[in-house]
Amino acid sequence: MVPQYRHRQNMKFGFVILYCIVQLAVVVVADDPPGHMQPIGSHMPPMPIEEREDLPNPIEFYDNYVKPGIPVVFKGAAKKFPNFNDMKSDEYLREKHGDFEVLVETAKKEDRNNPPRTMNLSNYLSIYEKEDVYVVQTMLPPEAFTKEAFVPKCLLCQGFWDRLNMVIMWLSSGGTKSVLHNDSFENLNCVLDGTKEFVMIDKKHADLVPIDNPDRGFSSVDVEKVDMYKYPTLGKLPWYIANMETGDCFYIPVNWFHHVSSSQTRNLAINLWWRASKEFKYREECEKSLADIPEYDTLWNYRLNNGIKIEDLTFADAFSENDTTTLINLLKITYKTLPKEMEAKEKKMILEKLQELFYQGDSNKDKLLSRVEITALTSSIIHDFLTDEAVLDEEGDDDPYNEVKEEL
Repeated sequence: MVPQYRHRQNMKFGFVILYCIVQLAVVVVADDPPGHMQPIGSHMPPMPIEEREDLPNPIEFYDNYVKPGIPVVFKGAAKKFPNFNDMKSDEYLREKHGDFEVLVETAKKEDRNNPPRTMNLSNYLSIYEKEDVYVVQTMLPPEAFTKEAFVPKCLLCQGFWDRLNMVIMWLSSGGTKSVLHNDSFENLNCVLDGTKEFVMIDKKHADLVPIDNPDRGFSSVDVEKVDMYKYPTLGKLPWYIANMETGDCFYIPVNWFHHVSSSQTRNLAINLWWRASKEFKYREECEKSLADIPEYDTLWNYRLNNGIKIEDLTFADAFSENDTTTLINLLKITYKTLPKEMEAKEKKMILEKLQELFYQGDSNKDKLLSRVEITALTSSIIHDFLTDEAVLDEEGDDDPYNEVKEEL
């Protein structure tokens, strides 16, 4: 009987050991890294970003924020824009800009492998509250919609506006989420409706940010459920938070990593990108004009400069499958994109400038313009096309405007 008793005791002891091992394994499995399978930023408390109730002048803005690369939220800055209340109204946008063609992302959670579609703004406004879509649309003069975008005081010196590169409108019914990414431009984002939350990571921690799509500057990490085993360096990253309310403008320094989520309500923002600079050009001229700088000015009075590619304008549809276009085709496509309210004289001016651009770009003189040729043009030539300073050739025999009208 004693051996059997000892056998039973050994078995019981063995079960106890096994039970402890299993429980220990459960504890180890349950002890995941902080923030695992939680929204990005859950691994540690955030640090705050500076907020200001006023807008600095351009020199102060450059010296205190842009040059050192320090993000800052300007509270209520966009509330001074004359169209601030109008932009909250779908009816206003539909009545004023219903024909404006916009690029529409087909998922509110950003997927850069998901192709967008185009439609006019009126059609978008009729579906956006019911479908998983949002507008990400570049705004370029002379498009009439650029009259709805305003440049705040902190950018109203030549040292900034000469480097203005791109202006984008974001419009959704809310709930959008961006990928974790960074931009190679300086950025001022103004929220005209709704709210936004920014998760920010200083560019000095670039070696810890898992940018697994370096050619496109973004990470594949799921921002709603971060896999800390797959992306362990994220658990070591200090981060900042910026909460934007309606009417706020937020400066995002070049190359800072960020993830943006919008409120669950109608959300509209316009952001301005400009090329980074190690020095503030035209400082002396700006200092002389500080007393006369207004609180804002319309984008319509400015032109996007440098780094602009023809594909980013209105001409993408003009290129055939072999990436070339004829002059008449380029003129026809561009003519169709011009605002209906634009005067005939202005349209003629634009088409004549485009004709000049075509001839300058056609380097092999085969009467075809290729994407390679157009992207080889200097930025100053592109800028000349975008300005409205061309002189009409009243005596010229060739009239591209009439030729296009006949083709149409």
